[in-house]
Amino acid sequence: MSFLKNLQEKAVSTAKVVGNKSQEMVEIGKLKLHITQLESDIKKLKLDMGELVYDSFSKDSEFPTEAVTTLGGEISAKYAEIEETKTKIQEVQAQ
Repeated sequence: MSFLKNLQEKAVSTAKVVGNKSQEMVEIGKLKLHITQLESDIKKLKLDMGELVYDSFSKDSEFPTEAVTTLGGEISAKYAEIEETKTKIQEVQAQ
């Protein structure tokens, strides 16, 4: 009877570990997806910035300093958010 009880305890313990690992993988997947979205946002912002600069150049108009500065700030914020998300991934993996 002790054998069956021991087997049951090990099965329950294993199921908990598998459940925790599954939850961890789901969380990491969500965080990686968030990073991918942020990277996509950065590409779009950079494209917008390039279009502003080129339009200014091609029309021989005043450089859009304020708009470029705003977009640059948004890009920097996205990069910072990516770093924060990478830290969260490391924290989840360390658990």
